[in-house]
Amino acid sequence: MPDAEKTGQRVLELDGVRTYYGNIEALKGVSFHIDRQEIIAILGSNGAGKTTCLSSIVGLTPPRSGRVVYEGADIRGRSTDSLVRDGLVMVPEGRRIFPALTVMENLRMGAYLRRDRQGIRDDLDYILSIFPILAARADQDGGTLSGGEQQMLAISRGLMGRPRMLLLDEPSLGLAPIVIRNIFDTIRKINLEQKTTILLVEQNANLALQVAHRAYIMTTGLITLTGTAEELMNDESVKKAYLGG
Repeated sequence: MPDAEKTGQRVLELDGVRTYYGNIEALKGVSFHIDRQEIIAILGSNGAGKTTCLSSIVGLTPPRSGRVVYEGADIRGRSTDSLVRDGLVMVPEGRRIFPALTVMENLRMGAYLRRDRQGIRDDLDYILSIFPILAARADQDGGTLSGGEQQMLAISRGLMGRPRMLLLDEPSLGLAPIVIRNIFDTIRKINLEQKTTILLVEQNANLALQVAHRAYIMTTGLITLTGTAEELMNDESVKKAYLGG
């Protein structure tokens, strides 16, 4: 299990969040919280509401009721770009890079709201040090990269926003095991070195619980179980449903 240096300060809290797609209630009163510098995993099967949680936080699918509190302020109704300015950045499922732009152009797009040129250069250097393959592909169009390289690029583009909190939606989806391990090692590295708080939505429960400090289990729009990563890895119901036990 990771050993985070935590301040105990609450970064994000969802309180009774209900989100709908038309008349279908996708989140049915979801409540959870994340403290500074934690890695929190949200686990569950397809259709459980995991991605809707992230979309509700950043305003892509606005909740109909409940509170979403980030760094002490209710952010419901805020625009997504204003949240990025405040350090809340989401890396969506399916990577969604700009395929016709080069790797370097994609990375610079991640910093489009920033004006600190030296900071941008420093962050580029850091990102290319943790993903050296992107340095080798700097002038290559994003759409020509492998799936794993595109995922590295998507995470790196998110980091170029210099997030205080990073939301990752299914970063392992469709990737080879060796690439997945690299991605998860990098998630731990970002958390430790950059002090970034991370909310991780993931179907690969084994790997998610290896990097997370705590986790929430979602079932059909509800949080049904929570605990430390170690507690959930030893929970018989979690083993049976998600860990192949």
